[in-house]
Amino acid sequence: MIIIRGFVFLLLLFGNIALASADYTGAMRNYERQQYQEAMQEFRELARAGDTDAQYMLGRMHEAGNGTPQDFVEAHKWYNLAASRGHRHASDARDAVADRMTTQQIAEAQRTAQGWQPSESASQDAPTPSGPERLTNRELVAETQRGLNRLGYDAGPVDGLMGSRTRSAIRAYQGDSNLAINGQPTTALLARLRQTDRVSASAPSRSEPPASTSTEESPRVALQDDFSDGDYRRNPAWTVLSGRFNVDRDGLRTVVELPDESASTAPSLRSDRPEDIGLAILQLVLEQTGTVQPGAAPTATETARIFVASPIRNAFKMELDLASRQREGSLEVGVFQGNRPGGGYRLVYHPDSRPGLSLMRLTSNSSEVIASSDDSLNLEDGSFHTLAWTRNQNGGMRISVDGQRVIQARDTSFREPFQGFVLANHGGDYSLGRIRVED
Repeated sequence: MIIIRGFVFLLLLFGNIALASADYTGAMRNYERQQYQEAMQEFRELARAGDTDAQYMLGRMHEAGNGTPQDFVEAHKWYNLAASRGHRHASDARDAVADRMTTQQIAEAQRTAQGWQPSESASQDAPTPSGPERLTNRELVAETQRGLNRLGYDAGPVDGLMGSRTRSAIRAYQGDSNLAINGQPTTALLARLRQTDRVSASAPSRSEPPASTSTEESPRVALQDDFSDGDYRRNPAWTVLSGRFNVDRDGLRTVVELPDESASTAPSLRSDRPEDIGLAILQLVLEQTGTVQPGAAPTATETARIFVASPIRNAFKMELDLASRQREGSLEVGVFQGNRPGGGYRLVYHPDSRPGLSLMRLTSNSSEVIASSDDSLNLEDGSFHTLAWTRNQNGGMRISVDGQRVIQARDTSFREPFQGFVLANHGGDYSLGRIRVED
């Protein structure tokens, strides 16, 4: 009888864990479908329980006015709460929205954040007791994740679940601290993390560069994801605009089938999608140069689009690991401005075409090809290829593939920070294995 009760308890325990994960996934699904009222309610419930990703999403929704009147004070509050609990992108989002607020609004947002308390059920977010602790294994893992994230070690979401990112972060911290490297969370490790946290609050950590008198801002990681957690919907939260995406062993994958040439029809151009107009212009350029025959390649009737909102400064360094599996269609990646992908820069890859890579500038009323590679690019060899893209304060841009420069250009059209990264599959089979943006 005791064994049966214990088995039932385990079923309930793991069932609750699965339900908690499904709640966030369901909230993100409602958000992607623009069912904002349902998403808002679900995010609020999760946020009250201390879920930092849900708090960050509430900040985004209040900032954009999705499902609620636009409210920078509420957005700042939720970003602030998520940042205080170690969310990687919340502090940058909070600072970005603060630039649009008055001093009084910022003070009000800070007061409301200070007075906010999680629900009583959020035991893993409760204040740490000063005496000897009795933590469950999940609470121990959650506190370890929180401490590692606070110190700059990427342990993933604070969910109390032991995964590869948490284990790697523990190993990195143990190596930097001259501890035995085993990748295991223990109460001794947690005590050491808290001691390191207290010391780092008053002095630079050993991993930080020495203080500089230069007025130039230090590089920071604005966006990073290798999809090793198997979920593109959180930490960071990607938003699907159209099409299908999934995470497999190669990373974020998107497949868009091309129609039969005999049934191919010209895609409709929509004025609210300047990137469609820009791609049409690029197609004309390719046809005029003779590298692509008019109507020779089928065009996808649908496009798979996904983006991640993560503030990126005007000057940045981006690295992408990309794989392509078929010699048709095109892939578009870039940075955008606005709450949803709009104006900005796009790199467009055309397999087996010349030019193989083109840099485009998109604004609300125009699209223009700034520069292109001299030759074709053929990435369909079964391997990942590294695309590096840098932009300096003067608008100078350099794009290289596997260490070889393919485009160099200068454009000063955009002087404000970018709001995130966007990827669009216009027909093909692509994987994004990794993205890292420093600015």
